[in-house]
Amino acid sequence: MVLLAMALLILLTNVIAFQYGLGAVRTAVDEAARLGARLDGTIADCESHAEQVLRGRGGLLRGTMGDNVQFNCAIEGATMVATATGEFEWWFGGVPSISLNVEGRSVIEPPVEAAP
Repeated sequence: MVLLAMALLILLTNVIAFQYGLGAVRTAVDEAARLGARLDGTIADCESHAEQVLRGRGGLLRGTMGDNVQFNCAIEGATMVATATGEFEWWFGGVPSISLNVEGRSVIEPPVEAAP
């Protein structure tokens, strides 16, 4: 009975960690899209900012949990699109990993015309 309770506790803790990880990836993607959509923003800025938010100093998901997450940024029309793909591994073997595909979009700022 104690073994079953411990297994359920580990499973519940793992699900909570996955939810935190998904939120961290979502935050990184949203912030990266916003930064890349600035007037002087680039695709490289977008991708490096996503990495910094997730894994940089003070990052939201440092350690091995975020190792399998990759970021890509692209411009589609007047929108900066940041995408994170990857998977989270369970803390115990025999269970398939959880795949994730998170996308953030932000409209690229148009240049502001000077008033006459």
